[in-house]
Amino acid sequence: MKDRSTSLALHVLSFAFFAMGTASLSVVGALESISTSMQLSRSSVAMLVPAFAVTFAICAPAIQIFVGHWPRRRLLLSGLIVLALGAAGCALATSYTTLIAARVLTGIGAAAVSPMVSALGSSIVPPARQGHALAVVFAGITLASIIGVPFASWCAAMMGWRWMFASIALLAVTAAIGVFVLVKDPSHGQKVRLVHFQQLLLNRPTALGLSVTVLGIAALFTTYTMITPILRVRFSATPQAISLALFLYGLAGLAGNLVARHLATKWTSQRSVQTALGILIAAFMLLYAAPAWFGFVLIVLIPWAVAVDVFAPAQQRRMVEMVPEMRGLVLALNSTAVKQRATLSRLGVETASNSFHLSM
Repeated sequence: MKDRSTSLALHVLSFAFFAMGTASLSVVGALESISTSMQLSRSSVAMLVPAFAVTFAICAPAIQIFVGHWPRRRLLLSGLIVLALGAAGCALATSYTTLIAARVLTGIGAAAVSPMVSALGSSIVPPARQGHALAVVFAGITLASIIGVPFASWCAAMMGWRWMFASIALLAVTAAIGVFVLVKDPSHGQKVRLVHFQQLLLNRPTALGLSVTVLGIAALFTTYTMITPILRVRFSATPQAISLALFLYGLAGLAGNLVARHLATKWTSQRSVQTALGILIAAFMLLYAAPAWFGFVLIVLIPWAVAVDVFAPAQQRRMVEMVPEMRGLVLALNSTAVKQRATLSRLGVETASNSFHLSM
């Protein structure tokens, strides 16, 4: 592909990631609205989160085994269409059962989208540009957390949760049209069998690589999810100050994505991952030992957010470099590790948060 068409294709893939990330995370901001509208308990509505995440974790490798040999573009388009249908099903759901079923369908679509976006992003550029391409694509997830999720929460509050899900369906359809028009990559995925799945899990380098994803994401999800009560109680932050801190974190994340693109052309994936994890370890230790001064937290949040956006695409690149011929499956396993760890972290954080409030 020519440079301009490749750049457009990468940004379309980033938008597909944006749609998928928004679909994944936005339901949290609509829990209260759904609970009131459908007369359900908040704990019942909260099950929409693990329903999506567990479905994703199971289906990401399963899709690679059964249809991973399809042309990557076709599989991505199929995933986006299923994602749109799932979101539309949520918007039209008339009962809790149909809402859960539609959320599961959304998870199936996302399980096809996530690894294929990364696989296509790394396959349409020369090997030397893979790190940069993955950073461009990963920007969609960053923007989903900064723009997509707040917009979805606003939409649920102002227009109703059904319109929120309808807007997510529209995002997925728009992404599918963009992929159909601008992403021309004809490459096929690798024919995957269960034995390949077993080989990757039993292979020491890839198993250790996946463990880095699991442990790294565990630290990120657990700490970030608890950041609001930490800021409020330990650092005496007001709601306005907390909003400022999270806004600053989001801006630093955008800057981190630009840093990741630059480092991808200068550093190896191993060096980027090691540096990012080193910065995160230092940031978490500083938060633990920091004086109870809100300004100090703002200083720590910036390198933390930058390191996150360096770590994620560099780790994807590292996994692809280990087994480039099986990039679809290894990226699916990497995505599964992320989702499974994120689900466990959310459940653990919910328990910790309940205990935290009881102790107050």
